[in-house]
Amino acid sequence: MTLTSDETKFVEFLKSFNEFYWPSHKIAENSKGVSILPHDGEKNEFHMYALDEICHSCRIFREGNVRFTPKTTDALWYKKDENNFFIFLIEFKGDFLCKTSSKCSLVEVVDSLKAKNYYDELSGEIKALDKIVDKYSDKMLNGLAAKPLETVTIALPLIYEEYYKDNNVEYLDIREFLKNSRIVYRVVSISADYEPNRQRTRGRSYRCSNMIPSACRRLARERNDRELEASYESSLETFHRRYEMAGIVYSAGFVDNMAFNNFIENYLK
Repeated sequence: MTLTSDETKFVEFLKSFNEFYWPSHKIAENSKGVSILPHDGEKNEFHMYALDEICHSCRIFREGNVRFTPKTTDALWYKKDENNFFIFLIEFKGDFLCKTSSKCSLVEVVDSLKAKNYYDELSGEIKALDKIVDKYSDKMLNGLAAKPLETVTIALPLIYEEYYKDNNVEYLDIREFLKNSRIVYRVVSISADYEPNRQRTRGRSYRCSNMIPSACRRLARERNDRELEASYESSLETFHRRYEMAGIVYSAGFVDNMAFNNFIENYLK
């Protein structure tokens, strides 16, 4: 790659965190050390920067014993292609994004209580739950929607600020650099038949249903709340379109965990 002066500064900034330059399958591990990426043979050995770990290492996100790290994507990588500098933001999510929001599950519970004639006995609780449903916003959906925004507008600029203060380097206007780069955001989620130990028996396989509970459909129409009848992926696509139209990211989308190695070969290398 032939890099410009600013691109070189950005790459040197990333290389200052080489202790967090990890194989993809390691970055994709959950808290129990189980990766959503298959890594038999040479699969998913491609190294990227573990952005969450970088944030946790930075003083700028700590005040005393309090840590206030932003919501960031799990991994970051870069690539120069002709005259374009690409920054890849990768989020590994060990969940099925084809399913509906947990908000719909909450609506189902409330509807079930009403249907079982518990209203007289639990009227106060049911009214309280109705109010919760009205204000409820899905944590996983919000997190996935916020991660590319906070990565670009909060995390990387503040990490660079600490790096610049700690090192004798020529200054890079990181916000302007990010604005002029082509930022690609991908959410990597579990495929419907994925089993980490490859025991894909019919009894253990998972299939996302296209059936939306009637209570969720009804309330979605009444309250104009699309989240109640849309899958996580469908809801996120709406956010992604807005980010692309606003020029915050160049491209946003999804990759099946079983296809991520192909994504590496086709786009990251």
